[in-house]
Amino acid sequence: MSDFNGEFYIGTILLEPNRWATGKTPTYRVSEWIERFRAAGFDGMELWENHAALADAKERKAIVDSGFPAAVFNSYCNFGDEAEGEWRRAAELARELNAQGVKFNFGKDPARRDADLRNIRRFRDLLPENCRALCECHPGTLAETPAQAAALFDALGRERFEAIVHPFRPDTDELRDWLRRLGPRITHVHVQIREGAAFVRLDQQADLAQEGLRILREEGFAGSFTLEFTSGVRAPREDVERLFAGARRDLAFLREHWG
Repeated sequence: MSDFNGEFYIGTILLEPNRWATGKTPTYRVSEWIERFRAAGFDGMELWENHAALADAKERKAIVDSGFPAAVFNSYCNFGDEAEGEWRRAAELARELNAQGVKFNFGKDPARRDADLRNIRRFRDLLPENCRALCECHPGTLAETPAQAAALFDALGRERFEAIVHPFRPDTDELRDWLRRLGPRITHVHVQIREGAAFVRLDQQADLAQEGLRILREEGFAGSFTLEFTSGVRAPREDVERLFAGARRDLAFLREHWG
């Protein structure tokens, strides 16, 4: 069983209104929220890359000194040969923050598949051996479908890489396909439910959420969860307190229905 089974993390991207803005400049210091994260009952956080990369050394030290785990470092680095400095810097930050895992993405261009594979292997070599290298299987990337992702994991070497999926979707057959093709490589989940362009809480789509959790359990998932997005994300004027309230309610739902 995974050492991370049933751990629930707050994604710092959830509270960040500039997550998709030009420049993606952070609007808040994560260190100032850590005690609230801890008091709410989260086991750690998935730290959005720019909350560290665009912060000063004092802020990064405050995050480390808090003792609240940066359980996953959420990187968006490019793995092209021209971006070597980018992924080396991501690995440095993950080490500095004592991250227990690093989330990464493949690119979109099939012509760059070999470069992505080569440099993701090199990136993995820069991380501590016990740090999880977590591929987010995401639409719009080379790991968009279960079959594509399985082929990439075979090429990378499955024993050194793990996978992230998004289980709360109407197509339950696809979720089972993910879990059966990648099996124990799937060790982390990004929690979000979309209704069109908007996001909702788990309790607002309780049947869908419980079905996703049931399938995860039936297929042997024993990993961790990050609350990535919730109700209020993409609202015309995002309210950080509303977002955090939604995250707390999603956490309560998961603790009740996952155990």
